[in-house]
Amino acid sequence: MAMAEIDNVAPYFYSDARERPGIVPRTQVRVAHGRLPPPANIKLLPECSHASAIAAMATFSVGLIPFKLNRLTASVDPIKYYEYRALGLPVLCTRFGEMALRDKEPGVWILDEDSDLRKTTAQALASRSDRSAVEQFREAHRWAGRFAAVDLLNGE
Repeated sequence: MAMAEIDNVAPYFYSDARERPGIVPRTQVRVAHGRLPPPANIKLLPECSHASAIAAMATFSVGLIPFKLNRLTASVDPIKYYEYRALGLPVLCTRFGEMALRDKEPGVWILDEDSDLRKTTAQALASRSDRSAVEQFREAHRWAGRFAAVDLLNGE
């Protein structure tokens, strides 16, 4: 699956979110017109295993999914959303694909062009997911349940 290109504003979007250094896997930052130097509080890491990426994400204060709005992303349901929410992280994202339908979901903040980035980010950072809500989310979104809904596991 091709990775959707992240808006040029993505690193700045992230850097405004918190004071301490951020971590963004290098494979998730791709800029259309050359390299964009990251702000001082962004640390780009080399590719790593999925387990290492999850361990790094567990240290985040907020999860970001700032995809561009285009034909490709109009049909995207990002796995990153499920990973972030399964870790109990609040999610800041642009209004693309399936994320556009999640604007009323707990723990999701949609950023549009006219959004107040600082206010929305502060709200996301102030939010807390309780253990019970995180466990319910994990249970509701297990792969086995998704496959069972279309009977793929039984080969029928």
